[in-house]
Amino acid sequence: MSLFAIIGWIMLGAAVTACLVTFWDEIRIWLNNTAADAVEKVLGYGARERMHRAIAKIDKVINKLKNKTVIYTKKTELEAYYDKTTIVSEAPLYEINSEVIEEINKQGTLVQEFEYRGAAQ
Repeated sequence: MSLFAIIGWIMLGAAVTACLVTFWDEIRIWLNNTAADAVEKVLGYGARERMHRAIAKIDKVINKLKNKTVIYTKKTELEAYYDKTTIVSEAPLYEINSEVIEEINKQGTLVQEFEYRGAAQ
């Protein structure tokens, strides 16, 4: 195999991976519903459950690649609903404080709560 063929395969793999990460939410929904129904009809309920577990494992990897953070906030203390904000991290893993990474690895998530104290007077 020539060097150009190897480079071509690497570029094709990178493009497929980029598309998979970009459209993963839509792909995951389709796999969990439409494709899982077809698998259950042909191979049975056990195969469907194994497929869901495999999709969940892939989803965990994709979420680590995306470095997403979800923040729930209220505008006021008496507000009935939360505002959901999704932030995509732009910092590479090596720039994050090691204590924060250890906490996330121990608990799986990092939760910070802030108390609303009203407007400054």
